[in-house]
Amino acid sequence: MPTILYRNDQNISPGDVMKIAVYAEHVGRQCYDIFAEDGSRSRSETLSRRAQVVSDSLDFGDEPYLSPEATKKVIDLHAMVSGMCFDRFGERGHMGKTMDLLGMARDVDHVLDKLVIYHFSSEELEEAEAEWAHEGQFFPKDDISGDDTDSRRGV
Repeated sequence: MPTILYRNDQNISPGDVMKIAVYAEHVGRQCYDIFAEDGSRSRSETLSRRAQVVSDSLDFGDEPYLSPEATKKVIDLHAMVSGMCFDRFGERGHMGKTMDLLGMARDVDHVLDKLVIYHFSSEELEEAEAEWAHEGQFFPKDDISGDDTDSRRGV
């Protein structure tokens, strides 16, 4: 697990806080993390509580600031949603994440970049590089340069 350092100079805007609020609201109303064999789904108390705690901890003032405690709550919710939480359901038990949820998650990532710095140990860095090398083999390659086609688009 990386070490997380909280920034004192956050440089966040009221719009950044609103992005987190919209994300927490969507998760609290549209996402589910408990699935039964009969196809029913429900929201765990943990997921509901985390979404509500994030909403309650936000500062919508002209000069917003998220305390390290509030930031940790956002990180915890974001980690939970990135796992087994879904907001799209289809036939034959299909579960997925909507483009809206994925876009909101990306927005929260950008806000978190303003709030925290992650430090990896040498072992964690080595493990991450090995995972990227393994995953990189699945990206389509450009026929001319041999580069990942996604890397040129900034993905």
